[in-house]
Amino acid sequence: MAAQLFAPRPITLPIDCGTAREPTRPIERRVDNFTEKFDATTLFFDAFFTDPPDQAVLLGPPFANLLPLIKTAIVTALPSGKRCEFRIRNMDRHSQMWVRVPLGTVRLALEGSIGRFELTPTLNSSSLFEGMRVLLTLSKNNRLEWIQDWVRYNRDIHGANAILLYDNQSTAYSPEELLESLQRISGIDQICVVRWPFKYGPLGFGYLDFWDSDFCQYGSLEHARWMFLQRAKSALNTDIDELVVSSKGRSVFDAAERAWTGMTRFSGLWVCGFSERTRRASPDSPIRYTAFDYYLKPTSKRRFGVFPVTDVFPSAGGMLNTKWAVVPRKCPNNAQWAVHQICSWRGRYHFSLDRSFCYRHYREINDNWRERTDIWQFDRAQRERFDPIKFCYDKEMADNFSRVCWSS
Repeated sequence: MAAQLFAPRPITLPIDCGTAREPTRPIERRVDNFTEKFDATTLFFDAFFTDPPDQAVLLGPPFANLLPLIKTAIVTALPSGKRCEFRIRNMDRHSQMWVRVPLGTVRLALEGSIGRFELTPTLNSSSLFEGMRVLLTLSKNNRLEWIQDWVRYNRDIHGANAILLYDNQSTAYSPEELLESLQRISGIDQICVVRWPFKYGPLGFGYLDFWDSDFCQYGSLEHARWMFLQRAKSALNTDIDELVVSSKGRSVFDAAERAWTGMTRFSGLWVCGFSERTRRASPDSPIRYTAFDYYLKPTSKRRFGVFPVTDVFPSAGGMLNTKWAVVPRKCPNNAQWAVHQICSWRGRYHFSLDRSFCYRHYREINDNWRERTDIWQFDRAQRERFDPIKFCYDKEMADNFSRVCWSS
């Protein structure tokens, strides 16, 4: 097993420089400590060379009002002193600079109305995950037992053999402790824990309104794509509280690898505990996936009588928004890896939904780290009363659990 920690090299705007990213959200909707949560000063999350190293990628939160200043900046390769051409990509909650660099470039200087910055791009690490099936996620303060169980399940059920985990400022343990806990799992060939020390950002309202300022996870996904996963066989994007099950007993990695699209998407269902039958956690014995064996049945609700309703509330019964697995080399350069979809890949995206897969979203595998804005007005530890009309026994998942070696 190979394991390593990785730390990005962010570029931030000085607090006293008089220049900062400005929110696009209307002032009246900037609630729940919006200003404190908003990332106004990170210019770039990281800079690294491509594979092969003929370009450098500088990626960060959306440039927004900073875009005119960045467009007119001069980028110089060092030590050659040659001026570099660059292009800008503006995406959903994310922006990038792609800089064409001459052979032998070690550093870059960026200078203009925005100020002067020198940065040292990191060598690309895609060789670490070459030919591997990679679990990809962003995590904060998830219990180490949960993370280990998530890995073991995906190892034994789907054939994962590598982990790329972005740790978003966990306070319950250090990145070193997280890495050490992952090294205790057998059957994993490569592990990388990335320190991702950025503000997650303010959440939106309802299902669609004002999801405009949560830059952190979007940055981690594109960073993973271009820095680490260009040579990966396939990658699966789910959270620690989500496990994928197939009604046909298939591997989700295999499904993406065999799909002509190079991608498979799948919806999710809530899994809840019951006040009268699910065991209670204790300090010495935290709740685990195997404590839950029923999911909330999906409803047949449709918007305008045509489109299935997607729900985020644990009592509503709608299908949850999709997650995905992808073959990175089949993904076009103009596409964006986003939390619930791969954007700007319309020709393939609409054919990628595979209803034989579904993820289970475990309501209690969570420490309620998100503050409860309009969309999150429920306590994930609160339990339901069992109702056989609303809930369905999860035989497929129970069968999967019986195949997992939870102790190694």
